[in-house]
Formats: sequence, structure tokens, C-alpha cells
Amino acid sequence: MFTAQTIITGTTNATDIDAYAQPAQCSHVFTTYVVPDILHFMAYLLGFFYFRIQDNEQLYALMEKVFLKASVAQSRNVSRAKMIQMSRIYLITGALWVVLSLAVQGVFVAAFGVEKMTFLGTTVQWKGWHIMLICLQMLGVLVTNAVNYAVVVNYTTQCEMIIYYMKGIFRRLQEKSTDLKLAMHDILDAGKSISQLNGQIAKMTSLCAVNFAELSIIGLVILFLNQFHSVLIWVYRGTFPILWLGILIVPLVQAARLNSTIMSLKRIGLDMRVFGYQNSSQLERDSFLLFLLNLNFKAKLFHIPIKPSYLFGILVLVTFTLLLLLQTSVIGGSSIFL
Repeated sequence: MFTAQTIITGTTNATDIDAYAQPAQCSHVFTTYVVPDILHFMAYLLGFFYFRIQDNEQLYALMEKVFLKASVAQSRNVSRAKMIQMSRIYLITGALWVVLSLAVQGVFVAAFGVEKMTFLGTTVQWKGWHIMLICLQMLGVLVTNAVNYAVVVNYTTQCEMIIYYMKGIFRRLQEKSTDLKLAMHDILDAGKSISQLNGQIAKMTSLCAVNFAELSIIGLVILFLNQFHSVLIWVYRGTFPILWLGILIVPLVQAARLNSTIMSLKRIGLDMRVFGYQNSSQLERDSFLLFLLNLNFKAKLFHIPIKPSYLFGILVLVTFTLLLLLQTSVIGGSSIFL
């Protein structure tokens, strides 16, 4: 909606100056500004209802359950230490992402400035108010990305806790240190946690992920179509898509890891059917294998099960599509680098 004033380099001739004398009006206002804000606002409303009105403590209950059943007795302290370490890594990484988003916004201000900007084709002179506007803009970015941070960290931490819980079941089955009925009870308990994960928190994460994907696409398109030669502008337009692609990948990878862990339980059921398990009968092993094969617990985003094969397929498709568009000069133009 806002566009910065034209930056004229030393190599620009008089004709170019006349052509760029009028500030360019921002296009694609709805898809660039309105749609991401609507998605973010919907995610915020869902989060407000989920965390404040319902006073939901799903994450804390899940962490308590996983801590109590952490691995086998001889490695329980190690497992708990790993869970605490991973939780801290997610919290610190998310906080660093918020700080990075503020830094990217600061680079934007340094690259384009706010003393003279256009709003829907009308030139606006900020005079001495631009410092206040920069602070207000930074505050808005901080609050907006703090909501994104809270949603993504909550989802990824719940995925990590369920993965630890499932790995504990997997390890006990490998060591043959648990009863089959107790293992089925634990698996059903994990299924309940996955069902809760696919509820409101998955809806919030899906809305945020769509927002992240759109901002990533917008950033890549602007980067490939960049006509400026300023270093700051290149730094801003290069870091912008990386910022949003980074936070987009995290929940997708976590959901894929969780589904991969569920599949490993089904594989161990086949091993138990062939090699036996404690003093269980063949009928008990057949029942356990049938139980595992009929499991329908899958982590979902956008109501779609996220599998590693899907992610790799999309990555390969997007990579070759970008290469095709670059080689045919549809995006990026003619360049010796692209």
C-alpha cells in the first residue's frame, strides 16, 4: 500500500530520471496486504478463544504426561533432559526469529525511508513525524510476529512431545519390556493427543502457514523482479523470503516427523508377528498387528496428512518450476547469474 520514493543511482541518465520522477503506485494491494492480514487476524481470534476464553492447557497436560512416561527407567532422566533441551531450543529459536523480523523491517526502513511515501497514488509528506511512524511500525511488526511465534512454537512443541511419547512406546516394544495390552492403551492415549493436536491449534497453524506461504511467494517474486541496485534493497528483498520460508518449514517438518514415527510403530508390529514377543500367543500378536494396521492417527495441516514424501515431492516440483521460469526468462530477466 505504501511505496518508497524512487532511488536514483549515479548511472541514471536524464531520460530515466524523468521516467521515474513520479512515485510508482503500489499494485496488487488486496493480495499483498489485505489477504495476509485477514488470515493473521483469523488465527489471532482462534488463538484468543482457544487460550483465553477456553483457558486451554493442552500443551502443559501433554508435557506432564510425557514426562511421567519418559522412556524406560534407566534412561528416564536422559529423556527428560532431551525434552527440556528441545523445548528451550524452540522457544529461543522462535524469539530469535521475532528479533530477525524486526531487523528485516529495520533494513526496509533504511533502504526505502519513510520521509516521502505514496498512499494509493497520493504523495504524503511526513515531515518530523517519521520517527514516530517507524516506532509504531516496529511495534506492529513485533505484536504481529509474536502471535505467529506463539502459534508455531505451541504446535511444534506439542508435535515434539508426542514424538517423544511414541518413541518411548517404540523403545519399550523393541526391548520387550511392556505388555501388549498396556502398549495398545498407550498408543490409544497418544492417538487422543494427536486428535487434540488436529483441533484448534492445527487450524491456527494452518492459517498462519497459508499466510507464511503467501508472503514467501510475494518475497520471491519481488526478489526476482528487483530492478534496484542498492545493496540495502538487495539485502532486504533477499532476507524477506528466507524469513517467511524458515517459519513455514518448521510446522510442516514437525508434522511429517510425527507421521513418520507413527509409521515406525506399524513396522515393529510386523517384526513382532514374525519373531514373536515375550510369551504372547500367535493370536495376541495377530490382534496387536491388526490393531496397528487399523490406526488412523495422522498429524494434519489444512485437513491434509503431512507426510515426508509429500514435502519432498512439493520441494522437487517447486525447484524445477523455478528453474524452468528462470531459464525461460519469465522471471528474473536476462542475467548471467540467473
